[in-house]
Amino acid sequence: MAEAAVIEDTGFYFYGVVAAGTDVAGLQGLDDVEVMTVEHAGLAALVSVVRLQRPPGRAAELVAHARVVDALSAQATVVPAQFGLVLDHDLLEAARVLDDDTHALHDLLRRLDGKAQLNLRATYEPEQVLAELVRQDPQVAELRRRTARLAPGTPHPELVELGQAVSRGLTRKRLEDSQSVLDLVAPHVAEHVVRAGGEYDVLDVALLVERDRIPRLEDELEALAEAVHERFRLRLVGPVAPYDFVGSAPWA
Repeated sequence: MAEAAVIEDTGFYFYGVVAAGTDVAGLQGLDDVEVMTVEHAGLAALVSVVRLQRPPGRAAELVAHARVVDALSAQATVVPAQFGLVLDHDLLEAARVLDDDTHALHDLLRRLDGKAQLNLRATYEPEQVLAELVRQDPQVAELRRRTARLAPGTPHPELVELGQAVSRGLTRKRLEDSQSVLDLVAPHVAEHVVRAGGEYDVLDVALLVERDRIPRLEDELEALAEAVHERFRLRLVGPVAPYDFVGSAPWA
């Protein structure tokens, strides 16, 4: 008996939106499937065929999504979609996505035109910043002196008090140092979004920058990195697609 053919249920993975007419030839997305565009009202949705029955959120899919969006953003203006958005079955659904908020998407493309996102993270050298707190804050210095001989893991109220004092001191330093970094980059960026950071992060910020201003910004940050390298480290990543600046997109 012949085996019955298995028909896979497919949909369309959605990467984002570009202007109609943008060349995507040769671009491959999830599962190395070719990316295509669905055009409507001067806009183009970026999609590729995808099997609907699949494990969600695999690392390879995230890499493929970023590869498509970042490759296009290097040559065109892209409004990137959040990772993992799948449109079921029908290409008409991609056109409906564009039709939901045509004017807002055109406005976003104009606002992002000629710009790229850079991600800047400044992180304290823990030993150095803690030494600064001991030198500058008498309360931290005294509590550290009193608890220095306690065995590791010993519960003690002054250890709790020391932790709280260090946390307050780090917050004060973070406010001062992060503002200094923002003051330095502000003349070179169109917009910025500050993101939540870790305990020893000075600043974690997304920067929207005119592409022709990126070299000057990089020079400024290199000079800053040299000046502050004993206190904190700077890491600049990009250019990447402007994920942090598309909050008004209907599917962001």
